Amino acid sequence: MLVSTFELLVKPISTPRFGPASASRLVAQGYFLTIANPNNVDVGVRLQFAATTPTLTLADTVVIRDVLAVGNASNVFGELVPTADPKKLTYDLNIPAHDTVLVTLLPDLARDVQPPLGTPDLITTQYEIRGYVDIFLRSPFNLNGLNVLLTPEHRGTFLPQDLAAPNPDFDQLVYSLPTATGSSLFTLRSFRTDLIEVPGGMQVSQKAIKDLTDNTIPTVPISGIEQMFNQMAERINGLEERIEAAGKSFISPQERPEVGEQVVNNQVGNRV
Repeated sequence: MLVSTFELLVKPISTPRFGPASASRLVAQGYFLTIANPNNVDVGVRLQFAATTPTLTLADTVVIRDVLAVGNASNVFGELVPTADPKKLTYDLNIPAHDTVLVTLLPDLARDVQPPLGTPDLITTQYEIRGYVDIFLRSPFNLNGLNVLLTPEHRGTFLPQDLAAPNPDFDQLVYSLPTATGSSLFTLRSFRTDLIEVPGGMQVSQKAIKDLTDNTIPTVPISGIEQMFNQMAERINGLEERIEAAGKSFISPQERPEVGEQVVNNQVGNRV
């Protein structure tokens, strides 16, 4: 599920030739995502960072997770995890019930100020990465969805060109980012891994759909079924009445004449 865009920066805000060197400060900007879990259960999520031109690299980035909970420490440093797609890197984390965590993706400036120094470093190459972020539900399994609150931001620090200056000029910036849903509320659902995706979908012709609808078995309304049962009951009653009436026209065993006797008007008499 799409969250927002992101931008990582390590570059001067202006070129020195267009002003005094003191005005050409360096900005180091990172992506900050606050995730709140309002549910009664712990929630595991996966963040996916995608960037194409240029792509993200593990050597140039660092991830920091900040959450205070039982068994967890504050400011846990980590790295993104590569995927089969070189343009996408992931990061998994768990959020305790009714807790809030801050995930930070930053340019890794540590290699630029600590030996051995990287060559070239991010400062001289003017590091600049843009991409987008997805979030997925890992646990617990829930097809109905679990709500989380997401607040993406960009935060940065302005650094002077000369860090050894007597009075270095530092400053900070922060601004929120619009979310893909237009809201801070996101509903995350589990996805089925046993479903096979058919490229292009299943192709069904209009003729096949028409033949299927034309050959369907007609349904009988409930009122029609009741009327049919009533007619059947009437026919059965009429048949019983006819059988009873027809039975009276037959001679009962008591009225059956014996051999040599003559029957006149249902009366048994002697032969004349």
